[in-house]
Amino acid sequence: MAASFPQLSTAELETLLAALDPKRAGTGFLADSLADPPAFLARIGLEAGPVALVAWLERWRAAGGSQESLRMAIEALLDERSREAVAHSIELVWSGPDAGAGAITRDQSVLIRQLVERAEQRLLLTTYAFYKGPFIKELFELIRERMVALPTLQVRMVCNIQRDREDTSTPEALIRKFQQQTWSRLWPEPPAPALFFDPRSLSLAGERAVCHVKAVVADQEVLVTSANLTDAAQLSNFELGLHLSCPAHADDVWNHFDRLIQQGLLRGVG
Repeated sequence: MAASFPQLSTAELETLLAALDPKRAGTGFLADSLADPPAFLARIGLEAGPVALVAWLERWRAAGGSQESLRMAIEALLDERSREAVAHSIELVWSGPDAGAGAITRDQSVLIRQLVERAEQRLLLTTYAFYKGPFIKELFELIRERMVALPTLQVRMVCNIQRDREDTSTPEALIRKFQQQTWSRLWPEPPAPALFFDPRSLSLAGERAVCHVKAVVADQEVLVTSANLTDAAQLSNFELGLHLSCPAHADDVWNHFDRLIQQGLLRGVG
């Protein structure tokens, strides 16, 4: 039924569905809606709708279709459109050996590169760990090229700075070590993104904690994933993520991390 139904907007379908609501039958509004389709559509403000709809309603009635069955068919069509909208705004992304799953879910490493290439206003990448390998080297070079091409692009990264269990170095010493031995190799030349970390990871007193989130925000898109920014996570490990093309969710994630930075719960490196 949905395939042969005339092309109507969601708003037009909802108007038609409301007019077929049996709760309105007692008001005389419905009468016999299908007895005179042009008059019915005019009453509900769809007289300018597709001519094909009049012919379709006439065929529906001639085939024995009732107002109730029509209402159910339109409800099913609206449900289908809703599911399609969700499917287009949320997709699964996959890392690891294909094993046939590539036909079902997208390659996460490919998506991350695409998100970077599409970013024009803002780019946020968060990870618990990153190590320099061929994929990460290429990704970081792509981010840097994007920053050079778009000087107004705001790029932020959030990572973890590790304190080994028996290490009693000061937090400042560990930050310098990270800058000299890790970050300078990952990002050898400017421009560089603003880099942040959770200072609790370097605490000498009390229970340590870290920012363990793995996510990417690129303008109005967001990826939430189990995968770190490492070659192993992106290319070898079994990892799963959700990609949402949703401005509201992208804003929520960006703004949440912005508040953490403003409140000092995430500190800048350097």
